[in-house]
Amino acid sequence: MSITYIDIVKIYLVNVYRKFTNFVLVLLISFGLFSCTVEKGVPGSNSKKPQVTIYFTKASDDLGVVLIPVLRDTSNDRSAYETALKELFLGPTLDEKDRLSLATEIPEGVRLISIKESNDSVDIDISSQFMKGGGSETIQVRFRQLRETALNLAKGRPVYLYIDGVKAKTIGGEGLEIPQPLDSEV
Repeated sequence: MSITYIDIVKIYLVNVYRKFTNFVLVLLISFGLFSCTVEKGVPGSNSKKPQVTIYFTKASDDLGVVLIPVLRDTSNDRSAYETALKELFLGPTLDEKDRLSLATEIPEGVRLISIKESNDSVDIDISSQFMKGGGSETIQVRFRQLRETALNLAKGRPVYLYIDGVKAKTIGGEGLEIPQPLDSEV
């Protein structure tokens, strides 16, 4: 049996169609989150308090690990940055894990040491637990979670990452290079 050019095109189109439908499915699931109401504030909740967006992960067969935005209410005793980062480090709620299959690549025990906000920049200092464990893909996703959460609040200001008081250059055992400021290209 020989394969013709038309057979190859059919196989290609079927594969493209499958990937496209899976991509659309992931988008619909992501947009579906906006209509969910979860205890701590998934987008679409009826909270009156100001909210911050943090990013958790969700596994996708075709797209790998994707970032999913989740809202958290701010509190009167913490800044928006402090709320966002502390909530990010806590990870998804049990409800978000069970109902929405959200996860995080940020290891337990990461602490926010300090945040220094000025009109010109934002400096975020976190504990070295952030660099513990995981392969290169895990480290990349972990950094993306932190980066997207931090940049979402920056309002155009450059954001700098420090780990235990030292400006981060690389993270992880394989040395993922950290752009400084975080919105710079590597």
